[in-house]
Amino acid sequence: MSDSESKSDSGRSRRVRDRLRQWRREAREKSHWAAERLLDRRVCIGVTGLSGAGKSTLLTSLIYQLSHPHKAQLPGFAPALNGDLLGAELKPALDAGLPPFDYDRCLEALMAQPPRWPESTREVSAMELHIHLRRRRRLRGSDTKTLVLELRDYPGEWLMDLPLLQMDYRDWCRHQAHIIGADARAGLAPQLMSRLAALEPQAEADSAHLEALWGEYRQFLLDCRERRKLSYLQPGRALLDDVNYGLVPLLDLRGYTAEQLAAMPEHSNYQYLSDRYRAYVREQVTPFVESHFRHLDRQLVLVDMIGTLFAGEQALDDMRLAFGHIADTFRYGQSGLLRKLWRPRVDRLLFAATKVDQVLAADHDALRQLLGQQLQQAFAGARHRGLPLFCEAIAAVRCSNESQRNGRRMLMGHDLDGRYLGFENAEIFAQLPREGEGWRHYAGGAPPQLRPPAGMAAGQCIPHIRVDALLNLLLGDKV
Repeated sequence: MSDSESKSDSGRSRRVRDRLRQWRREAREKSHWAAERLLDRRVCIGVTGLSGAGKSTLLTSLIYQLSHPHKAQLPGFAPALNGDLLGAELKPALDAGLPPFDYDRCLEALMAQPPRWPESTREVSAMELHIHLRRRRRLRGSDTKTLVLELRDYPGEWLMDLPLLQMDYRDWCRHQAHIIGADARAGLAPQLMSRLAALEPQAEADSAHLEALWGEYRQFLLDCRERRKLSYLQPGRALLDDVNYGLVPLLDLRGYTAEQLAAMPEHSNYQYLSDRYRAYVREQVTPFVESHFRHLDRQLVLVDMIGTLFAGEQALDDMRLAFGHIADTFRYGQSGLLRKLWRPRVDRLLFAATKVDQVLAADHDALRQLLGQQLQQAFAGARHRGLPLFCEAIAAVRCSNESQRNGRRMLMGHDLDGRYLGFENAEIFAQLPREGEGWRHYAGGAPPQLRPPAGMAAGQCIPHIRVDALLNLLLGDKV
Protein backbone atom coordinates (compact mmCIF):
# COMPACT_ATOMS: atom_id res chain seq x y z
CA MET A 1 0.00 0.00 0.00
CA SER A 2 1.41 3.39 -0.98
CA ASP A 3 1.84 6.25 1.47
CA SER A 4 -0.95 8.23 -0.22
CA GLU A 5 -3.36 5.28 0.10
CA SER A 6 -2.40 4.83 3.74
CA LYS A 7 -3.01 8.49 4.47
CA SER A 8 -6.36 8.33 2.64
CA ASP A 9 -7.48 5.29 4.69
CA SER A 10 -6.33 7.01 7.87
CA GLY A 11 -8.31 10.13 6.99
CA ARG A 12 -11.46 8.09 6.29
CA SER A 13 -11.09 6.22 9.57
CA ARG A 14 -10.68 9.47 11.45
CA ARG A 15 -13.81 10.92 9.81
CA VAL A 16 -15.78 7.78 10.67
CA ARG A 17 -14.61 7.95 14.31
CA ASP A 18 -15.49 11.66 14.49
CA ARG A 19 -18.93 10.95 13.04
CA LEU A 20 -19.55 8.13 15.51
CA ARG A 21 -18.51 10.38 18.42
CA GLN A 22 -20.87 13.07 17.16
CA TRP A 23 -23.74 10.58 16.89
CA ARG A 24 -23.09 9.30 20.41
CA ARG A 25 -22.99 12.86 21.75
CA GLU A 26 -26.22 13.75 19.95
CA ALA A 27 -27.87 10.54 21.27
CA ARG A 28 -26.86 11.43 24.83
CA GLU A 29 -28.22 14.95 24.39
CA LYS A 30 -31.48 13.63 22.94
CA SER A 31 -31.98 11.14 25.76
CA HIS A 32 -31.16 13.82 28.32
CA TRP A 33 -33.66 16.19 26.66
CA ALA A 34 -36.35 13.48 26.63
CA ALA A 35 -35.78 12.65 30.31
CA GLU A 36 -36.05 16.32 31.28
CA ARG A 37 -39.36 16.69 29.45
CA LEU A 38 -40.84 13.50 30.87
CA LEU A 39 -39.79 14.46 34.41
CA ASP A 40 -41.20 17.96 33.96
CA ARG A 41 -37.78 19.55 34.36
CA ARG A 42 -37.85 21.33 31.00
CA VAL A 43 -40.41 23.85 29.79
CA CYS A 44 -40.39 25.57 26.40
CA ILE A 45 -41.79 29.10 26.33
CA GLY A 46 -42.45 31.13 23.20
CA VAL A 47 -41.87 34.85 23.64
CA THR A 48 -43.19 37.38 21.16
CA GLY A 49 -44.41 40.93 21.17
CA LEU A 50 -46.57 43.17 19.06
CA SER A 51 -44.68 46.10 17.56
CA GLY A 52 -42.83 48.25 20.09
CA ALA A 53 -43.61 46.06 23.09
CA GLY A 54 -39.98 45.70 24.25
CA LYS A 55 -39.34 41.98 23.77
CA SER A 56 -35.53 42.16 23.71
CA THR A 57 -35.56 44.29 26.85
CA LEU A 58 -37.86 41.89 28.70
CA LEU A 59 -35.72 38.87 27.82
CA THR A 60 -32.56 40.67 28.94
CA SER A 61 -34.11 41.75 32.24
CA LEU A 62 -35.60 38.31 32.92
CA ILE A 63 -32.30 36.52 32.28
CA TYR A 64 -30.40 39.03 34.41
CA GLN A 65 -32.79 38.79 37.36
CA LEU A 66 -32.63 34.99 37.45
CA SER A 67 -28.86 34.91 36.94
CA HIS A 68 -28.15 37.38 39.77
CA PRO A 69 -30.62 36.50 42.56
CA HIS A 70 -28.56 38.35 45.20
CA LYS A 71 -28.88 41.59 43.19
CA ALA A 72 -32.43 41.20 41.91
CA GLN A 73 -35.62 42.04 43.75
CA LEU A 74 -38.12 39.25 43.03
CA PRO A 75 -40.40 39.03 46.08
CA GLY A 76 -43.31 37.84 43.95
CA PHE A 77 -41.37 34.78 42.77
CA ALA A 78 -41.51 32.17 45.52
CA PRO A 79 -38.03 30.61 45.06
CA ALA A 80 -36.41 34.04 45.30
CA LEU A 81 -38.50 35.01 48.32
CA ASN A 82 -37.64 31.76 50.14
CA GLY A 83 -33.94 31.90 49.24
CA ASP A 84 -34.20 28.81 47.02
CA LEU A 85 -33.14 30.56 43.81
CA LEU A 86 -29.41 29.87 43.48
CA GLY A 87 -28.86 31.42 40.05
CA ALA A 88 -29.08 30.56 36.38
CA GLU A 89 -26.80 29.80 33.43
CA LEU A 90 -27.48 30.80 29.84
CA LYS A 91 -26.70 28.07 27.31
CA PRO A 92 -27.36 27.37 23.62
CA ALA A 93 -30.65 25.62 22.95
CA LEU A 94 -30.43 21.88 22.29
CA ASP A 95 -31.78 20.68 18.96
CA ALA A 96 -33.10 24.12 18.01
CA GLY A 97 -31.00 24.90 14.96
CA LEU A 98 -31.63 28.57 15.68
CA PRO A 99 -29.24 31.45 16.40
CA PRO A 100 -28.90 32.34 20.09
CA PHE A 101 -30.46 35.43 21.61
CA ASP A 102 -27.69 38.05 21.88
CA TYR A 103 -28.01 38.62 25.61
CA ASP A 104 -24.55 40.15 26.04
CA ARG A 105 -25.17 42.81 23.39
CA CYS A 106 -28.57 43.72 24.85
CA LEU A 107 -27.20 43.90 28.40
CA GLU A 108 -24.30 46.05 27.22
CA ALA A 109 -26.76 48.54 25.71
CA LEU A 110 -28.72 48.84 28.98
CA MET A 111 -25.55 49.23 31.05
CA ALA A 112 -23.86 51.71 28.70
CA GLN A 113 -23.13 55.33 29.57
CA PRO A 114 -25.47 56.80 28.57
CA PRO A 115 -27.80 53.78 28.59
CA ARG A 116 -29.77 52.90 25.47
CA TRP A 117 -32.46 50.42 24.49
CA PRO A 118 -31.39 47.16 22.81
CA GLU A 119 -32.05 46.89 19.11
CA SER A 120 -35.25 45.11 18.12
CA THR A 121 -34.90 41.51 17.02
CA ARG A 122 -36.13 40.68 13.53
CA GLU A 123 -35.46 36.95 13.44
CA VAL A 124 -36.30 33.96 15.57
CA SER A 125 -33.76 32.90 18.20
CA ALA A 126 -33.52 30.30 20.94
CA MET A 127 -31.67 29.83 24.22
CA GLU A 128 -31.75 27.74 27.37
CA LEU A 129 -31.71 29.15 30.87
CA HIS A 130 -30.72 26.51 33.42
CA ILE A 131 -32.29 27.71 36.67
CA HIS A 132 -30.64 26.22 39.76
CA LEU A 133 -32.86 25.78 42.81
CA ARG A 134 -32.44 24.47 46.35
CA ARG A 135 -34.42 21.30 46.90
CA ARG A 136 -36.46 21.65 50.10
CA ARG A 137 -37.72 18.09 50.34
CA ARG A 138 -35.03 15.51 49.70
CA LEU A 139 -35.18 11.78 50.32
CA ARG A 140 -31.89 11.04 48.58
CA GLY A 141 -29.55 12.43 45.99
CA SER A 142 -28.64 16.05 45.39
CA ASP A 143 -29.91 18.93 47.51
CA THR A 144 -30.31 21.04 44.37
CA LYS A 145 -32.40 20.73 41.23
CA THR A 146 -32.33 22.40 37.83
CA LEU A 147 -35.25 23.60 35.74
CA VAL A 148 -34.37 24.10 32.08
CA LEU A 149 -36.24 27.08 30.67
CA GLU A 150 -36.10 26.94 26.88
CA LEU A 151 -36.92 30.38 25.45
CA ARG A 152 -37.90 30.75 21.81
CA ASP A 153 -38.05 34.36 20.75
CA TYR A 154 -39.75 35.48 17.54
CA PRO A 155 -41.11 38.75 16.09
CA GLY A 156 -44.75 39.52 16.76
CA GLU A 157 -45.17 40.34 13.08
CA TRP A 158 -44.72 36.62 12.38
CA LEU A 159 -47.60 35.88 14.73
CA MET A 160 -49.89 37.96 12.55
CA ASP A 161 -49.21 35.59 9.63
CA LEU A 162 -50.47 32.47 11.40
CA PRO A 163 -54.15 33.01 10.40
CA LEU A 164 -53.04 32.64 6.75
CA LEU A 165 -52.77 28.91 7.38
CA GLN A 166 -56.55 28.78 7.66
CA MET A 167 -57.32 30.89 4.57
CA ASP A 168 -56.85 30.44 0.84
CA TYR A 169 -56.09 33.45 -1.35
CA ARG A 170 -59.77 34.15 -2.06
CA ASP A 171 -60.60 34.18 1.65
CA TRP A 172 -57.63 36.45 2.38
CA CYS A 173 -58.64 38.93 -0.35
CA ARG A 174 -62.18 39.18 0.98
CA HIS A 175 -60.89 39.60 4.52
CA GLN A 176 -58.42 42.31 3.49
CA ALA A 177 -61.09 44.15 1.50
CA HIS A 178 -63.23 44.22 4.65
CA ILE A 179 -60.58 45.56 7.02
CA ILE A 180 -59.03 47.98 4.50
CA GLY A 181 -62.45 49.56 4.12
CA ALA A 182 -62.60 50.22 7.88
CA ASP A 183 -61.95 53.66 9.35
CA ALA A 184 -58.61 52.71 10.88
CA ARG A 185 -56.94 52.37 7.45
CA ALA A 186 -59.05 54.89 5.57
CA GLY A 187 -57.20 57.70 3.83
CA LEU A 188 -53.69 56.29 4.21
CA ALA A 189 -53.23 55.26 0.55
CA PRO A 190 -56.33 56.17 -1.50
CA GLN A 191 -54.56 55.96 -4.87
CA LEU A 192 -53.16 52.53 -4.08
CA MET A 193 -56.57 51.29 -3.01
CA SER A 194 -58.06 52.54 -6.29
CA ARG A 195 -55.40 50.69 -8.29
CA LEU A 196 -55.92 47.49 -6.30
CA ALA A 197 -59.70 47.70 -6.74
CA ALA A 198 -59.22 48.22 -10.49
CA LEU A 199 -57.25 44.99 -10.92
CA GLU A 200 -59.47 42.58 -12.83
CA PRO A 201 -59.06 38.97 -11.66
CA GLN A 202 -59.27 37.50 -15.16
CA ALA A 203 -56.94 40.02 -16.86
CA GLU A 204 -53.45 38.88 -17.87
CA ALA A 205 -50.95 39.52 -15.11
CA ASP A 206 -48.32 42.21 -15.66
CA SER A 207 -45.52 41.18 -13.31
CA ALA A 208 -43.79 44.58 -13.43
CA HIS A 209 -47.04 46.38 -12.54
CA LEU A 210 -47.80 43.93 -9.74
CA GLU A 211 -44.28 44.31 -8.36
CA ALA A 212 -44.75 48.09 -8.23
CA LEU A 213 -48.05 47.59 -6.43
CA TRP A 214 -46.29 45.34 -3.92
CA GLY A 215 -43.85 48.13 -3.08
CA GLU A 216 -46.73 50.53 -2.49
CA TYR A 217 -48.65 47.97 -0.47
CA ARG A 218 -45.65 47.31 1.76
CA GLN A 219 -45.34 51.05 2.43
CA PHE A 220 -49.05 51.12 3.24
CA LEU A 221 -48.53 48.41 5.87
CA LEU A 222 -45.60 50.34 7.37
CA ASP A 223 -47.75 53.49 7.54
CA CYS A 224 -50.53 51.53 9.23
CA ARG A 225 -48.10 50.54 11.96
CA GLU A 226 -46.22 53.81 12.37
CA ARG A 227 -48.98 56.38 11.83
CA ARG A 228 -52.06 54.53 13.13
CA LYS A 229 -50.45 52.07 15.61
CA LEU A 230 -52.31 49.15 14.02
CA SER A 231 -51.46 45.53 14.82
CA TYR A 232 -53.25 43.19 12.43
CA LEU A 233 -51.07 43.59 9.34
CA GLN A 234 -50.35 40.93 6.72
CA PRO A 235 -48.02 39.75 5.40
CA GLY A 236 -46.17 40.36 8.64
CA ARG A 237 -42.70 39.86 7.21
CA ALA A 238 -43.20 42.89 4.98
CA LEU A 239 -42.77 44.98 8.12
CA LEU A 240 -39.35 43.47 8.84
CA ASP A 241 -37.56 43.18 5.49
CA ASP A 242 -37.73 44.43 1.93
CA VAL A 243 -38.02 41.03 0.24
CA ASN A 244 -40.34 41.07 -2.75
CA TYR A 245 -43.05 38.69 -1.54
CA GLY A 246 -45.41 40.07 -4.21
CA LEU A 247 -48.43 39.48 -2.01
CA VAL A 248 -51.19 42.01 -2.67
CA PRO A 249 -54.96 41.53 -2.35
CA LEU A 250 -57.54 41.79 -5.10
CA LEU A 251 -60.11 44.03 -3.47
CA ASP A 252 -63.06 43.39 -5.79
CA LEU A 253 -64.02 39.74 -6.16
CA ARG A 254 -67.75 40.40 -6.12
CA GLY A 255 -69.68 38.29 -8.57
CA TYR A 256 -67.09 35.52 -8.76
CA THR A 257 -67.67 32.12 -7.25
CA ALA A 258 -64.83 30.03 -5.87
CA GLU A 259 -65.19 27.69 -8.84
CA GLN A 260 -64.97 30.55 -11.36
CA LEU A 261 -61.84 31.92 -9.74
CA ALA A 262 -60.19 28.49 -9.64
CA ALA A 263 -60.90 28.04 -13.38
CA MET A 264 -59.27 31.31 -14.45
CA PRO A 265 -56.29 31.16 -16.85
CA GLU A 266 -52.87 30.37 -15.46
CA HIS A 267 -51.50 33.82 -16.35
CA SER A 268 -54.43 35.80 -14.98
CA ASN A 269 -54.04 38.27 -12.11
CA TYR A 270 -55.94 35.94 -9.80
CA GLN A 271 -53.89 32.82 -10.53
CA TYR A 272 -50.58 34.72 -10.50
CA LEU A 273 -51.29 36.34 -7.11
CA SER A 274 -52.80 33.15 -5.74
CA ASP A 275 -49.55 31.35 -6.57
CA ARG A 276 -47.56 34.06 -4.74
CA TYR A 277 -49.86 33.70 -1.73
CA ARG A 278 -49.46 29.92 -1.60
CA ALA A 279 -45.69 30.28 -1.96
CA TYR A 280 -45.57 32.71 0.96
CA VAL A 281 -47.58 30.40 3.20
CA ARG A 282 -45.58 27.35 2.10
CA GLU A 283 -42.10 28.91 2.32
CA GLN A 284 -42.48 31.37 5.21
CA VAL A 285 -45.40 30.54 7.48
CA THR A 286 -45.57 26.74 7.46
CA PRO A 287 -41.85 26.11 8.20
CA PHE A 288 -42.02 28.57 11.09
CA VAL A 289 -44.96 26.74 12.61
CA GLU A 290 -43.48 23.28 12.09
CA SER A 291 -40.02 24.15 13.42
CA HIS A 292 -41.14 26.44 16.24
CA PHE A 293 -44.70 26.11 17.47
CA ARG A 294 -44.66 22.34 17.77
CA HIS A 295 -42.17 22.73 20.64
CA LEU A 296 -44.07 25.24 22.77
CA ASP A 297 -45.50 24.42 26.20
CA ARG A 298 -46.33 28.03 27.07
CA GLN A 299 -46.64 31.30 25.24
CA LEU A 300 -45.93 34.88 26.37
CA VAL A 301 -47.20 37.78 24.24
CA LEU A 302 -46.06 41.32 25.06
CA VAL A 303 -48.39 44.21 24.22
CA ASP A 304 -47.78 47.95 24.14
CA MET A 305 -51.19 48.56 25.66
CA ILE A 306 -50.38 52.15 26.62
CA GLY A 307 -49.32 53.14 23.10
CA THR A 308 -52.39 51.47 21.61
CA LEU A 309 -54.79 53.04 24.11
CA PHE A 310 -53.51 56.55 23.51
CA ALA A 311 -53.55 55.98 19.74
CA GLY A 312 -57.34 55.81 19.97
CA GLU A 313 -60.36 53.60 19.53
CA GLN A 314 -59.45 52.36 16.05
CA ALA A 315 -56.01 51.16 17.14
CA LEU A 316 -57.55 49.28 20.06
CA ASP A 317 -60.22 47.72 17.83
CA ASP A 318 -57.49 46.53 15.47
CA MET A 319 -55.52 45.00 18.33
CA ARG A 320 -58.64 43.16 19.47
CA LEU A 321 -59.14 41.95 15.88
CA ALA A 322 -55.57 40.61 15.88
CA PHE A 323 -56.17 38.77 19.14
CA GLY A 324 -59.31 37.21 17.72
CA HIS A 325 -57.57 35.88 14.63
CA ILE A 326 -54.56 34.41 16.43
CA ALA A 327 -56.68 32.79 19.14
CA ASP A 328 -57.08 29.55 17.20
CA THR A 329 -53.48 29.20 16.07
CA PHE A 330 -52.21 27.61 19.28
CA ARG A 331 -52.69 23.95 20.20
CA TYR A 332 -54.55 24.23 23.48
CA GLY A 333 -54.77 21.90 26.43
CA GLN A 334 -52.70 19.70 28.70
CA SER A 335 -49.95 17.52 27.22
CA GLY A 336 -50.01 13.81 27.96
CA LEU A 337 -46.87 11.79 28.69
CA LEU A 338 -45.94 10.97 25.08
CA ARG A 339 -47.21 14.29 23.74
CA LYS A 340 -44.64 16.04 25.94
CA LEU A 341 -42.01 14.57 23.63
CA TRP A 342 -43.53 14.79 20.18
CA ARG A 343 -46.42 17.26 19.98
CA PRO A 344 -46.68 19.37 23.15
CA ARG A 345 -49.65 21.66 23.56
CA VAL A 346 -49.70 25.21 24.83
CA ASP A 347 -51.02 24.76 28.37
CA ARG A 348 -50.68 28.37 29.52
CA LEU A 349 -51.02 31.62 27.59
CA LEU A 350 -49.89 34.94 29.06
CA PHE A 351 -50.32 38.47 27.79
CA ALA A 352 -48.34 41.27 29.43
CA ALA A 353 -48.92 45.00 29.00
CA THR A 354 -45.43 46.48 28.99
CA LYS A 355 -43.84 49.86 29.84
CA VAL A 356 -46.20 50.53 32.74
CA ASP A 357 -43.54 52.83 34.20
CA GLN A 358 -44.91 55.39 31.70
CA VAL A 359 -48.04 55.81 33.84
CA LEU A 360 -48.66 56.34 37.55
CA ALA A 361 -48.81 53.28 39.80
CA ALA A 362 -52.46 54.06 40.52
CA ASP A 363 -53.22 53.26 36.84
CA HIS A 364 -51.43 49.91 36.65
CA ASP A 365 -54.39 47.82 37.76
CA ALA A 366 -56.76 49.61 35.37
CA LEU A 367 -54.34 48.91 32.53
CA ARG A 368 -54.27 45.22 33.41
CA GLN A 369 -58.07 45.12 33.54
CA LEU A 370 -58.33 46.78 30.12
CA LEU A 371 -56.00 44.19 28.60
CA GLY A 372 -58.03 41.41 30.19
CA GLN A 373 -61.25 42.80 28.72
CA GLN A 374 -59.76 42.78 25.20
CA LEU A 375 -58.75 39.14 25.63
CA GLN A 376 -62.00 37.82 27.08
CA GLN A 377 -64.02 37.61 23.88
CA ALA A 378 -61.12 36.74 21.59
CA PHE A 379 -60.05 33.74 23.69
CA ALA A 380 -63.39 32.54 25.04
CA GLY A 381 -63.11 29.36 22.95
CA ALA A 382 -59.58 28.69 24.17
CA ARG A 383 -60.68 28.82 27.79
CA HIS A 384 -63.36 26.25 27.06
CA ARG A 385 -60.68 23.93 25.67
CA GLY A 386 -58.77 23.99 28.94
CA LEU A 387 -56.25 26.76 28.27
CA PRO A 388 -55.52 28.97 31.29
CA LEU A 389 -55.24 32.58 30.16
CA PHE A 390 -53.41 35.22 32.22
CA CYS A 391 -52.61 38.90 31.87
CA GLU A 392 -50.20 41.13 33.73
CA ALA A 393 -48.84 44.68 33.58
CA ILE A 394 -45.06 45.02 33.80
CA ALA A 395 -42.03 47.17 33.10
CA ALA A 396 -38.98 45.07 32.25
CA VAL A 397 -36.81 48.08 33.11
CA ARG A 398 -38.27 50.79 35.30
CA CYS A 399 -37.32 54.17 33.82
CA SER A 400 -39.34 56.55 36.01
CA ASN A 401 -39.93 57.37 39.65
CA GLU A 402 -43.00 58.93 41.19
CA SER A 403 -42.78 62.30 42.88
CA GLN A 404 -45.18 64.91 44.15
CA ARG A 405 -45.34 68.51 42.99
CA ASN A 406 -47.91 71.03 44.16
CA GLY A 407 -49.95 68.22 45.66
CA ARG A 408 -50.07 66.22 42.39
CA ARG A 409 -48.43 62.87 41.66
CA MET A 410 -45.97 63.01 38.76
CA LEU A 411 -43.47 60.76 37.01
CA MET A 412 -39.85 61.81 36.68
CA GLY A 413 -37.39 60.37 34.16
CA HIS A 414 -35.15 61.09 31.18
CA ASP A 415 -36.46 61.24 27.62
CA LEU A 416 -34.66 59.55 24.73
CA ASP A 417 -32.42 62.63 24.30
CA GLY A 418 -31.39 62.52 27.95
CA ARG A 419 -33.42 65.51 29.14
CA TYR A 420 -34.77 65.17 32.69
CA LEU A 421 -38.49 65.83 32.80
CA GLY A 422 -41.58 65.47 34.90
CA PHE A 423 -45.00 64.54 33.51
CA GLU A 424 -48.36 63.11 34.44
CA ASN A 425 -50.48 60.89 32.24
CA ALA A 426 -54.16 61.12 31.51
CA GLU A 427 -55.92 58.91 34.04
CA ILE A 428 -56.52 55.38 32.75
CA PHE A 429 -59.99 54.04 33.46
CA ALA A 430 -60.76 50.37 33.99
CA GLN A 431 -63.53 50.58 31.39
CA LEU A 432 -63.22 51.80 27.82
CA PRO A 433 -65.27 54.83 26.74
CA ARG A 434 -68.71 53.76 25.55
CA GLU A 435 -69.01 56.53 22.98
CA GLY A 436 -66.60 58.15 20.56
CA GLU A 437 -66.64 61.41 22.47
CA GLY A 438 -65.20 59.66 25.52
CA TRP A 439 -61.99 58.92 23.62
CA ARG A 440 -61.09 62.60 23.73
CA HIS A 441 -59.88 61.91 27.26
CA TYR A 442 -56.90 60.01 25.76
CA ALA A 443 -56.34 62.15 22.65
CA GLY A 444 -52.92 63.75 22.61
CA GLY A 445 -52.12 62.42 26.07
CA ALA A 446 -49.55 59.73 25.23
CA PRO A 447 -46.70 59.77 27.75
CA PRO A 448 -43.17 60.49 26.48
CA GLN A 449 -40.79 57.70 25.55
CA LEU A 450 -38.14 57.28 28.24
CA ARG A 451 -34.59 56.01 28.09
CA PRO A 452 -33.22 53.39 30.50
CA PRO A 453 -32.10 54.78 33.86
CA ALA A 454 -28.43 55.62 34.33
CA GLY A 455 -26.38 53.92 37.00
CA MET A 456 -27.56 50.33 36.53
CA ALA A 457 -23.99 49.12 35.99
CA ALA A 458 -22.76 50.90 39.13
CA GLY A 459 -25.68 49.62 41.20
CA GLN A 460 -25.44 46.20 39.55
CA CYS A 461 -29.21 45.84 39.31
CA ILE A 462 -32.01 46.34 36.80
CA PRO A 463 -35.08 47.97 38.39
CA HIS A 464 -38.38 46.59 37.15
CA ILE A 465 -42.09 46.47 37.85
CA ARG A 466 -43.69 43.05 38.44
CA VAL A 467 -41.25 40.92 36.45
CA ASP A 468 -41.38 38.69 39.54
CA ALA A 469 -45.16 38.35 39.19
CA LEU A 470 -44.69 37.45 35.53
CA LEU A 471 -42.15 34.78 36.47
CA ASN A 472 -44.56 33.35 38.99
CA LEU A 473 -47.25 33.04 36.30
CA LEU A 474 -44.81 31.46 33.86
CA LEU A 475 -43.02 29.06 36.19
CA GLY A 476 -44.71 29.06 39.60
CA ASP A 477 -46.10 25.57 39.16
CA LYS A 478 -42.75 24.19 37.91
CA VAL A 479 -40.51 25.31 40.78
